[in-house]
Amino acid sequence: MDIYFVRHGQTDGNVAGRHQHPDITLNELGKLQVARVAKLLKGMKPTHLITSTNKRAMETAMVIGRECDLIPETYPKFEEMHRPDFLVGKRFLEWEAFKYVVGWLFGVKAASMHDGESYSDFLARILAAKHQLEALPQNSKVVIVSHTVFINFFLEHMNRTEKMGVFRATIRFFAILRLKNTAVTHVTVKDGHWRIKERF
Repeated sequence: MDIYFVRHGQTDGNVAGRHQHPDITLNELGKLQVARVAKLLKGMKPTHLITSTNKRAMETAMVIGRECDLIPETYPKFEEMHRPDFLVGKRFLEWEAFKYVVGWLFGVKAASMHDGESYSDFLARILAAKHQLEALPQNSKVVIVSHTVFINFFLEHMNRTEKMGVFRATIRFFAILRLKNTAVTHVTVKDGHWRIKERF
């Protein structure tokens, strides 16, 4: 199986480096980025197109779907990490947001606190998404439109189920900051083993 994880096109929130609401839409550059990546993905001849239910991902998937002659399938499992309302609009690196994310990663934040989800909840959702993909035919070519935190945590946990420690979390944090809009990560699945083949 070939899986192509695609980060959605650019939003104004991405430019500002802020935590975003699910209803945020693409900006003009984001729409141009999506048109380019859709043509690229057409050459991969995908058989399935899955998207997060967040608006920016759905907008991205609709363009890819038109180009690849596929109807996007929307699944909440592939949404971005669910954030509490107070985090929306805050910059990634401002102290209050950074403190929250560190606490979230190391289990201080529980699922019952306000809204959002705990790391344990998020990991369970990622593993459920993985099982959904594993149920597809082995010759499938799947495009998944999602978000930088979801994609990076999926890649981290595709072959391991334990939570990250400080070292791996630091590596993954910088990978999250570096993943560009409409970047594609090609993952292959064979005999139950997942591996990253290429990024473009």
